[in-house]
Amino acid sequence: MKTVAFTTLGCRVNQYDTDAMRGLFIQRGYEPVNFDEKADIYVINTCSVTNMGERKSRQLIRKAKRQNDSAKIIVTGCYAQLDPETISAIDGVNLVIGTNNRSQVVDLVEQIDNTEKQISIVRNIMKEKDFEEMPLMGNEIEKARAFMKIQEGCNNFCSFCIIPYTRGQLKSRKLDDIIKEAKRLVNHGYREIVLTGIHLGNYGVELPDRPTLADVTKELLKIDGLDRIRFGSIESVEVSDELVELMATNKRVCSHLHLPLQAGSDHILRRMNRHYDLAEYKKLIKRLRDRIPGLSLTTDIIAGFPGETDADFEETMHTVREIGFTHIHAFPYSIREGTPAATMENQVPEAVKKTRVALLNALGQQGYQTCARTHLNGTVELLIESEDENFYYGFTDDYLHGRIKKDGVPFEIGQMVSGKVTTIDGEYLLVQI
Repeated sequence: MKTVAFTTLGCRVNQYDTDAMRGLFIQRGYEPVNFDEKADIYVINTCSVTNMGERKSRQLIRKAKRQNDSAKIIVTGCYAQLDPETISAIDGVNLVIGTNNRSQVVDLVEQIDNTEKQISIVRNIMKEKDFEEMPLMGNEIEKARAFMKIQEGCNNFCSFCIIPYTRGQLKSRKLDDIIKEAKRLVNHGYREIVLTGIHLGNYGVELPDRPTLADVTKELLKIDGLDRIRFGSIESVEVSDELVELMATNKRVCSHLHLPLQAGSDHILRRMNRHYDLAEYKKLIKRLRDRIPGLSLTTDIIAGFPGETDADFEETMHTVREIGFTHIHAFPYSIREGTPAATMENQVPEAVKKTRVALLNALGQQGYQTCARTHLNGTVELLIESEDENFYYGFTDDYLHGRIKKDGVPFEIGQMVSGKVTTIDGEYLLVQI
């Protein structure tokens, strides 16, 4: 039996694509192994969001070559889409696939076995109009929570982002295909589905019958055995009233939203070509919290965007304090060649970016602890996702880490367990049954 190893850089959508490819290989009789092991085939799913992501992608290609000089090396993902010539020139690369045609990956690998010639399949992604169906089979990973991609591509063209050029225009998955995959995942034991996409909130806008993210959610709620529906990252301007009502009135729709802010200054939001201002964002937050008490909000913020002054950053810090996020994914602005922001004047020094990221992360930790304390002595439900010698681990509905001490009571992965929060231990809620 041939072995195949996978590694993934970048976002949740990339991870979904990797899991789907893993399932395709398993179906055809291949055995998945860890990427650090010797394998017959290595699949590197690359990222191109930053120049650092591209460098790490190249390093992983060379690592695979060192581990097994005779292995077949397959490179796919955003970097493969953006610069297939550079990747094709790296010693050992046998197959290059962009951000389409990955449903054919096993056939292409077997074609290489027969020809021994390098193959590169990278089409003009800007001309691709249809969502590539590449579903999870349910046997790819042993978890209770599954990420399910329902949308691809982005039309926003933020000034810092290369993704529209690597993923192409908006492409939504057919509702029937979404439901089929969801039912299969539930039958395999998954109890939570996280809906993901590059531009999730715009799901369905280009389809003939224009289904919405709320329509997807309503259909998923009809599936027996699906305990939780969670949303991946959604742009704030795309959170519909109907979606808010579903969250407010149905316990199975998680009370957690990830709404990228990116900057808490209108000056910087305009430079980023974001499609909202602070007043609109704050208005949405108030509407959400008025309708959904206990809602957990998480966000992304870029620190040190070109032209961000000390005053701009102080405004961002003030905005973050005012909103009170449960978690902040703060990261320094990184030049991404090929985007408008890369050539903007007033690039911020790296040391300043580092300091600003640290300050934002500290606020994020405070926000997490504040949210965690609201659960102290209260009851929560954990979806058990993993275990070690001492604890079972899972997440609450509002996306806080929880753990249950093993005291002779056996639980299974995928089991929903209710208990009292007795202690907050760092990032964990300690739950007693």
